[in-house]
Amino acid sequence: MLVGIGDYTHADLAAMPAAATGAGHLARLLRDPLIWGLPHEHVTILGTDTTQERILTTVRDAALAAEDTLVVYFAGHGLRDPGERLHLALVDADPDYPQIGTLPYRQLRDLIRQAGHRAKHRVTILDCCYSGIAGGMSHPTAPTRDDLAAALDEHAHANATDGDDGGRHGSDENGYGDCVLTSAPPQSRSFVRPGAPLPEFTGELITTLEAGITGVGPAISLEHVWLRIRDRMRGRDSPEPQLFAQNNATRHIHFLNRAPHDHGEQGAAPDPDPGPSAAHLVARDAAEHAARAIPDRSTSMGLLARIAAATVTVDPDKARQLADEVIQAGHEITDLSQRARLLTAAATCLVALDPPRAQHLVDEAEGIIQGITDIDAKVFGLARLATAVTATDRDRATWLLEKAEEALHSLPDTRYKADRLRSLSFSVLDDEPEWRQRLKDDSEHLEKAIRQRERFEEDSRRSPEGLRRAGEVRANNDPRWRVVELVKIARDLADSRHYHQAVELLEEAEQTVRKIGLHERGEALSELTGALSRVCWAARTIPNRVIDLMTRVRNAVNGFADQALGDRLTDVGRTLADVAGYLAETDPHRAVGLIREVQTIAPQLPGRKQRLLDHNVARALPRVGMGLAPLDAEQAATLAHEAMAIVRTLDNDLTEKQTLREAVSVLALAGQHLARADPRRADELLGESESFAQRLPERDRTHALNTVVGALVDAGNAIAGTDPDRVDRFVRKSERLMRSLPDENRRFHLDAMARVLVATGEALVGSEPDRAVGCAREAERIVRQLPRDEERAAVLWSIAGLQAELVKRRPAYADRARRTAESITDDLYKAIAVHDLALALAPADTDQAERIARNITDAYYRASALAAIAEARL
Repeated sequence: MLVGIGDYTHADLAAMPAAATGAGHLARLLRDPLIWGLPHEHVTILGTDTTQERILTTVRDAALAAEDTLVVYFAGHGLRDPGERLHLALVDADPDYPQIGTLPYRQLRDLIRQAGHRAKHRVTILDCCYSGIAGGMSHPTAPTRDDLAAALDEHAHANATDGDDGGRHGSDENGYGDCVLTSAPPQSRSFVRPGAPLPEFTGELITTLEAGITGVGPAISLEHVWLRIRDRMRGRDSPEPQLFAQNNATRHIHFLNRAPHDHGEQGAAPDPDPGPSAAHLVARDAAEHAARAIPDRSTSMGLLARIAAATVTVDPDKARQLADEVIQAGHEITDLSQRARLLTAAATCLVALDPPRAQHLVDEAEGIIQGITDIDAKVFGLARLATAVTATDRDRATWLLEKAEEALHSLPDTRYKADRLRSLSFSVLDDEPEWRQRLKDDSEHLEKAIRQRERFEEDSRRSPEGLRRAGEVRANNDPRWRVVELVKIARDLADSRHYHQAVELLEEAEQTVRKIGLHERGEALSELTGALSRVCWAARTIPNRVIDLMTRVRNAVNGFADQALGDRLTDVGRTLADVAGYLAETDPHRAVGLIREVQTIAPQLPGRKQRLLDHNVARALPRVGMGLAPLDAEQAATLAHEAMAIVRTLDNDLTEKQTLREAVSVLALAGQHLARADPRRADELLGESESFAQRLPERDRTHALNTVVGALVDAGNAIAGTDPDRVDRFVRKSERLMRSLPDENRRFHLDAMARVLVATGEALVGSEPDRAVGCAREAERIVRQLPRDEERAAVLWSIAGLQAELVKRRPAYADRARRTAESITDDLYKAIAVHDLALALAPADTDQAERIARNITDAYYRASALAAIAEARL
């Protein structure tokens, strides 16, 4: 009876289609007459939609019918409860509450034992996380029969004795007994590699049954199968599968062996150690083989050029041969950028062998690059060529980079150009920090200009219907009626996001108001002031026009005093406060000035209207403070305190709560931006923001604390390279505050905190390696709290990069770094991480580096690592 659960309803349990696929594939093998040959009706498969009751009923029926061997297989998620009991997750399982939607393993085990009492062998196979719990305990070696009997709640026979097999099996007793095969130890997870069709353990089981085992005879025992699976998984440091067997049961369950039965050559002496020079040749040949296996010719040839450069001093003839092959391929490739890349690579490896030829290749590559019309390809080619000639001709490298920048500036101002400028900054020579920073600044300024342009284009869209309606209104000679109708059209345009067009109509309405007699002006003026708030959004893109409009309207209001004056001034004041909020991002200092202008209006109003305007000011002050904090953190904090002082006078709980929440954000942001310049003041503001956040009701408190945690993490990032002690305090404080946050917020902060620790560790690698090790360890501890493999992958890759830097200084740290790198579930991130580790270790221990490199699954990175190892073995 086989169960494969391929999907789950809970968001934290990833779908596992490989589990269902594996169950179906394994069922076909058990029915295959060339493997086991079970009758079709003796093999039952249950899928994702199965239930606990159906599984137990099916197991009961199969167990009652079994006389020789009963096999129960489960693949899916495994959960463990606080009591370290195993639960097999079904479709509705809840990982936070393992008792819900699962099949407790103990219940399944008891049923197998009770109903299957007539079966000679009872085999349970579990491919799930923590499946080793099923064995009852974690043994340093496999358990004896009495151990297993205790784990299975059975009584050992009084006269049973252990056999002479190292304690793995008890006495034979004609082979009767239970066995449990698990995919992992009790504390380990099991894995489905990204994109793999089968779970790892099940895949190995299926591969072994399909391929057989050479040299063991016409039949293979279940013990043979398990040993093969264990060795293969142990060889790649996967979680080691476990076997719990009673009475040598696994030796008495056999499958037909599809592999050749002859033993072949056994016990052959290992090849002698080739020695350092031979070791280089072996590594080089392995790298060459891996490079030639890459289908893309350009990529393959590029790697051969690296291998040629690695072997120049030990085998110049081979280096020339490879370089010639790369040059020939370059001349045959039609893509100009790829041609230039290969010629550049060939020139790099020929510099020491044939300088004139290398110079000729550089000249040829440059000519090709200058003729490329695609700007991006030209810039990339120039930057690559500059890197290649830096060691031999620094002036030429600088000139090439200048040409690359010149080419970039010929592009239209787009985000693509901004991204390319940022990328080019990383190619600038290390002794040109000002140039590098200028490129980064140019990129950032261009990004801001593009965002502003896009906003302007969006806000300036014209509405043909609005134009038509406005034209009809202008045909009327009654100025009062025209003002009212123009204002109506402006409202509609603003509601449909035609902000500039709406501002134009309000400007026209303001000019028209002046033509209305004093006795009729009040209604039109009220209509106009009531519509001003609709165009506040336009202050982001045409601030001068919006503010000028407000000023003229305010002057008109002040020049016409009647009973509605207070209402009109309130409208103007509220709109100015809103405009200040919209200006906060682009011109926060001007926004402060607008708020001060609003505060001069408030004293002219009666009590209720004054409080209404104070409410708007209190809401605007934190928004302006957010924009001001990066420029003037102290003034931003002052605005936050001012807002809180205002709301205390309003006797409005809702306004006070909202303002307090926003003030928390300002104080936290101000503290973040002062982290490096004024640590003491930064700590005060961050502590104050937390204190205010704790006063809020639960829902608002969660939002505010989320902001505080984000500021603490960003503050830690700002000082990552200068003050590791404070980074540690910020991280610990963030962890404490995060306990009250929802999972979705915690995930983001966990990721950011781990990256801060990585940055701190990178800054400490050279001066305090012990502390850098601690940073890496803490970062990994934090990132392991992320629930999903895909969330962990990128951060683990960053941690692996830090660990690789540590390995350069402490080769003994390589095992720890390898475990981290190989725990990454994303294949590409893992390949890069293992590649970087192999490169870091190669100078100190080429043998271990080569063993690591040969396990890289990506052909390009495997070949690249082997080439570096060949170079290290010179």
